[in-house]
Amino acid sequence: MIQASPSHCDTLVIGAGVSGLSAAYQLHQAGKAVRVIEASPHAGGLIRSHWEAGFLTEAGPNTFPSTATEILDLCEQLRLEPQATHPNAKKRYLYLNGKLTALPGHPLQAVTTPALSLFGKLRALQEPFQPRTRTNDISVADFLENRVGKEVVERLADPFISGIYAGNVAELSLPAVFPKLWQWEQSAGGLLKGARQAKRASRHSNTPKKPMQLLSFAGGLESFISALVNALPEGTCHFGHSVTQVEVTETGYQVQLHTGELLTCHHVIIATPAYTAARLIHSLSESGSNALQNIPYNGLAVVHLGFNKADIPHPLDGFGCLIPRREKLPLLGTIWASSLFPNRAPEGQVLLSNFIGGAHHPEIVGWPPAKIEQLVLRNLQTVFKIPEPIQPTYSQALIYDKAIPQYSLGHLNRIQTIEAELQKNPHLHLCGNYLHGIALNECVKSGLAAANAIIDPLK
Repeated sequence: MIQASPSHCDTLVIGAGVSGLSAAYQLHQAGKAVRVIEASPHAGGLIRSHWEAGFLTEAGPNTFPSTATEILDLCEQLRLEPQATHPNAKKRYLYLNGKLTALPGHPLQAVTTPALSLFGKLRALQEPFQPRTRTNDISVADFLENRVGKEVVERLADPFISGIYAGNVAELSLPAVFPKLWQWEQSAGGLLKGARQAKRASRHSNTPKKPMQLLSFAGGLESFISALVNALPEGTCHFGHSVTQVEVTETGYQVQLHTGELLTCHHVIIATPAYTAARLIHSLSESGSNALQNIPYNGLAVVHLGFNKADIPHPLDGFGCLIPRREKLPLLGTIWASSLFPNRAPEGQVLLSNFIGGAHHPEIVGWPPAKIEQLVLRNLQTVFKIPEPIQPTYSQALIYDKAIPQYSLGHLNRIQTIEAELQKNPHLHLCGNYLHGIALNECVKSGLAAANAIIDPLK
């Protein structure tokens, strides 16, 4: 039920995704009066968990790592108990040269992995002798090709990037996408040298070392969203309300809704996608708005398919598989969801979450769901070497025109422009996955940072 919108509050959060909700929760915990406005009828954005016919599917992210400090801190406060994936989740596969190949789980195994040829391995071993990058920005493809060779880019980096960003390694900015690699090279002169220095520093750290695990919840990631919403006072979140304009007033901001209603507040946090934020701040900062508008997004289709376990001639003993572009399949990769957690598929069945589209096949997101599903089925038949067409016991296709922000070349300059413009509007804050990281924990950190800037602006 949509409740009447408030006329005034201390802080208005526009957007009830995980960043906006994290900000709202932090503000509420600090005793600040906060309201959340969301255009859609539900919270969480793409973080939605769906139960149907005994299958539990995720509309967006599937897991988060045990190194996600901010999420784990919130889980403790919200009394949420994360669930670790099956130990097999550490194993990853690559579809290479027409077959599934297990990726090395340890650096020493890289010497024997068939994922790289002998030439590719020898070229990668020359990394410590390569010159430091002399430009301020460089694509992921050019950086890694310069340091470890073209084969590593084509066989490993390309599918890895596709699996995270659905992006193009030749267009994404290395300093923005992999800031740690950039720091290692710039400060230590190389990736291997930088990694060694980081390892030595880690040994001298007082932080307890725990094995990294991937986590979720028994009810899916939406459990985290529901807990954040439920921790806010009743009436905080207002769904089905879109914002059309944000204007500066003498005491803060005036926000107009699509219904014509006007809200006033001292602070505004915009927790929407970049293209929506661009529209909302246009009257406040044209250059900031333009920088936001220039952050591209890639489309993506997610096709969840259930099968009888006996129909898949593979043990599915891992997290899933990635598919390099050189294999000429439009399928980007597959998460073997039912291998990660025990409750993702009915007994005797498996759930595969498949990703298709992205930078290299943008046309696919314009197809009808049934056509996309058939293409995914044909690709799975090829990957698993199944001679006859297979029929799913369950299917669900989710199509996103603008799924993932792309940290393309020049991204850090765009963010610098945006943040400089925000300095001119000290009571206006942005948060979201287009700023400093698309991972779930980075989204939470972004929301917490926006809230903390209001709670203690001097920090």
